[in-house]
Amino acid sequence: MNQHIRSRFLILFFVLFSSLPVSAVAKDGLLWRIDSVAGQHSYLLGTIHSDDQRVTNLPAAVTKAFTESKSFSGEIDMGMETLMRAGELMFSTSGTTLDKKISPKMYREVVRKLVDYGIPEMLVQRMKPWAVAATLSLPKPTTGVFLDLKLYQMASSSQKALYGLETIEEQTGAMEAIPEHLQIKMIADALKLNPTIDQIIDSLIVAYTSRDLDRIVQISDEAMKLGDQSVNKAFERELIVKRNQLMLSRMKPRLKEGHAFIAVGALHLPGEHGLLSLLKKQGYRLTSVF
Repeated sequence: MNQHIRSRFLILFFVLFSSLPVSAVAKDGLLWRIDSVAGQHSYLLGTIHSDDQRVTNLPAAVTKAFTESKSFSGEIDMGMETLMRAGELMFSTSGTTLDKKISPKMYREVVRKLVDYGIPEMLVQRMKPWAVAATLSLPKPTTGVFLDLKLYQMASSSQKALYGLETIEEQTGAMEAIPEHLQIKMIADALKLNPTIDQIIDSLIVAYTSRDLDRIVQISDEAMKLGDQSVNKAFERELIVKRNQLMLSRMKPRLKEGHAFIAVGALHLPGEHGLLSLLKKQGYRLTSVF
């Protein structure tokens, strides 16, 4: 598999694992200062996993917080080893190809669309159903350097300590936990949304650059309502509630050290099960910076 396709698959993980329903009122702001009872402070940034320049051009407040931080934590470590592993985990090793799992009509439509994404049929056949749905839920990338990857590269070049809040196996495990028949429903939902995905992503970017978490949640919820509700419930359980708890536990050592810069998808911040609420319950003081 060539480097371009591997890079695209890494992007798929971030988009899929963050574009999820959040059924609660959001908070204002994307960059938050976290103060511990011990007096240490760190920063938490909600990102949108896009390579659009409107997103990747960092505001001065974010650059300042990033520069003064000593460590960087993303959802996953984004080194070459992770990138290679991400590509591997999206393909089935069971021997049962995709055309045996979905209807001939759906398979033909999937192949037709994924060829436009630069993925040949010989690879499409081996893709897991959730990976197909992830791909179809994306616009075609341009530079491939989405915001989270840019921050990781900046942190690496400035020799900050680098951490991942999850492993790539844990992220894929969240999708693997969704029964395959629901993963196939995810493909149907993604095929339905695909013709409007550019419009949806553009609306998300506009809301993001306006620092409007409420609007980001609203757009995500509206898109999810068009799909199968049994899939949405499984998503919320496996990809929000469980993952946010794991992220919280993994960021605690960094918060104890202080001067940490933590970046996760913006939709992990708001809501009853969101990181902002969870951190407050743990006794941290949060202040909106930007």
